[in-house]
Amino acid sequence: MMAKPTIVLLRGMFGVARFLWWEYFHGAPKMLQDMGFTVLIPALPWGEPVAVRGAFLAGYLKDIPGPLHLVAHSMGGIDARRYITHLGGHEKVVSLTTLSSPHRGSILAAQAMASPFSPWRHIHSVADLTPAAMDRFNAATPDMPGVIYRSYSAARPLCDQPWWVRPYGRQLTAAEGANDSQVSVTSAVWGEHVASLSADHYELIGSHFWLNPFRRRPPFDHLQLFRDIGLWIQQEAGKAPTGT
Repeated sequence: MMAKPTIVLLRGMFGVARFLWWEYFHGAPKMLQDMGFTVLIPALPWGEPVAVRGAFLAGYLKDIPGPLHLVAHSMGGIDARRYITHLGGHEKVVSLTTLSSPHRGSILAAQAMASPFSPWRHIHSVADLTPAAMDRFNAATPDMPGVIYRSYSAARPLCDQPWWVRPYGRQLTAAEGANDSQVSVTSAVWGEHVASLSADHYELIGSHFWLNPFRRRPPFDHLQLFRDIGLWIQQEAGKAPTGT
């Protein structure tokens, strides 16, 4: 009998699991469990470098048997790639699906590091997400044979981005093109690009910060996204040889 497929959900740089009524991946873990998956959500160290977060992930998954399917939002996708390539993850990871992960870095991180007055430059994670840092990371972190790499990008027009992140979206638009206010479509593409979604960076995990009572924007259903990912994983699990 085939064991339940295991999905590991990975949070981004500031991946607080829950705050008051707010929950990262809002509703998606339970939905995936109802689909028959075992769901794990490690708490990666807040704001730490990729090397530290990747090592933490490796320790967390050390005694978890494969096969594993990683689904990662934002920086979590970079942490996952380090784990897979450098820390033995390729031995039991079947797939990595990233949701708006900055695989080629972000001009926002570069600007933060260039300003002596930016508080962001004191957060270790930010230094790892500049385009130059990600160029070095990508050169040293090849995709591993046998692991399926998939990505979703996301974008909203500036007028549909929450007002408090719109300045970031404007900077990204000028430098990198279409974006979700934090990561550009160009940077988010890695491996098989499944789709570019009409969502901002936070809608991907079920957070809605659209506060304009005078204007509505097209809604985004993050649960449908995770359902689609779950259906794909079920399909892949069905291809596995009997007894695995």
